[in-house]
Amino acid sequence: MRRYHCCLMVAVVVLGWSSRGSAAEVFGITLHQPLNMPECLKRQDAYLSDDHEQCFKWPEGVTPSGALPAHGEVIVNVPLEDRPSYMSGTDVVVGLKDGVVVSVSAKTHGTAGGGDDTHWLKEAFGKPQQPPVQINTQPNGFYSLTANWLLPDGTTVYYNSAEWGTYYGLVRVQSPDASPHQLGIWD
Repeated sequence: MRRYHCCLMVAVVVLGWSSRGSAAEVFGITLHQPLNMPECLKRQDAYLSDDHEQCFKWPEGVTPSGALPAHGEVIVNVPLEDRPSYMSGTDVVVGLKDGVVVSVSAKTHGTAGGGDDTHWLKEAFGKPQQPPVQINTQPNGFYSLTANWLLPDGTTVYYNSAEWGTYYGLVRVQSPDASPHQLGIWD
């Protein structure tokens, strides 16, 4: 009996740890931790990202400095092996506060992508708090899906399949310390 209780305790700790660990990491980037990676290679002031390299880029209009900013946003090239099925493109926007990752946003395939993104998001984050809401966007005549998740560590996930019309949606994973999402902005 004692052995059963010991095994049960170990299983609870392992399962609890794995769910917290998976909730805090997305696209190979860990929330609540400093971002630690090199700047992407450049040639003639243009980035030359490698599909298998995780590196950061400065957003347009930002004057690059020698180190990652303590506050603000950077763009991170996500290696091919860390890109989930719902992600469209190679880059994510990472929000930083006090040098710690507080949000990560990626473009999704949008409503033109066949709607499979919600399937992949449910696989990654579980069942959303409420069923996804379908909205008929007029006068454009297409439907968008929105959903929200609350993860065990307090992290939230926001999804809108038509954040920028039919071609691109947005998924944003954020800690409670992140600034609120602004509709239509890749933040």
